[in-house]
Amino acid sequence: MLRALAVAHVVIAIGLMPLVALTILAAPVFLIGPIWALVLARRMWRGQPGVISTLRMTHVAFLVIDAVMIGYGAWMLKAAAESAARGGGLLGGLGLMPILLGVFLALFSTFTLICTVALKRAAAL
Repeated sequence: MLRALAVAHVVIAIGLMPLVALTILAAPVFLIGPIWALVLARRMWRGQPGVISTLRMTHVAFLVIDAVMIGYGAWMLKAAAESAARGGGLLGGLGLMPILLGVFLALFSTFTLICTVALKRAAAL
């Protein structure tokens, strides 16, 4: 199961990198997450000691970031609605992007946390 999680982390990290490139100025900051996911995937693939605890801490932090993304997207949609009421709002639908991405990543983090519980139990046996 650990190697399957490693592959999933690589796939998601590589998929996030083009999205991060769209932010241009903030890309160096936003690349930290995908790069860390790749480092973590390497550690999972090799089965290094302590990787399950690191995985758990990482995905708890990722869940917080995902919640911020969802909140930011909701704020963007609210601001777009207010702007549309004043005659603007051309890019109002962009708020859906961080919401959808945040929900997807939150689901992945939740799944990973559930897997860490199963892995911890299997290691204890």
